[in-house]
Order: sequence, then structure tokens, then C-alpha cells
Amino acid sequence: MEYREGFTRCSECGVALVSAPPPSPGRPAQPGPEWVEVAGYTTVEEARLAQGLLLEQGIPAEVVDKHVVLNPFPQVDEAEVLLLVPPEHADRANEVLARAEAGEDELPEDSDAGPPDGEAR
Repeated sequence: MEYREGFTRCSECGVALVSAPPPSPGRPAQPGPEWVEVAGYTTVEEARLAQGLLLEQGIPAEVVDKHVVLNPFPQVDEAEVLLLVPPEHADRANEVLARAEAGEDELPEDSDAGPPDGEAR
């Protein structure tokens, strides 16, 4: 179906027409210049794990891989994969990451996470 000026509702279902889709609720806001770095990693995989931990705690986080932009042949010891959060979440993000690194992070009691099916807990 194509857009025609003057129509404000879908002729098939009656839903109001909008100029753009709403933002995805599962995706945090894109980082802007005001987001701050809370950690640096050597691989995207490490950064994604940390990002997942922050997202589980309700902290918006994004991974920026500077290898792609700055160095197509990165050295292993470079920490050029950055984990960014909004400044108002930086202190909490640092706490969560420090607890996880120290091995103090635990799954909630009601968590369904566990070993794959068929393995003992």
C-alpha cells in the first residue's frame, strides 16, 4: 500500500497513520557524544558479554569497536572495543562491572539460567 496525502487512518484496519515507526523498545538509545566509556576490551565478544550484564541490570550500554575504524589489523593487547553508557549510569555500570570481575555477581534466585537440559545443576 502506498502513502497518499490527506489520509490519516489505514483504510483496512482504521489505525492512525504515523510518519515513522516508533523506536524499538528492546533497543537502547544510540550513544551520542555525551555517552562515556566505562570499560575497554580487546574483543567484541568480551564487550558484548559486559554489555549484556549491564542491560540485564537496566543500564543502557553500547559497544563501539574502534578497530574497524582506526586499525584494520589490531594488536592483541589493544583495548579498542569500548563499552559506553549515558553519564548518569556510569557509576552504577562501574559497580556492576567491578562486581562481575571480582566474581561477586550472582544470578537472581528466580532465574531460569542453568546448565543445558539433561545436565545436573
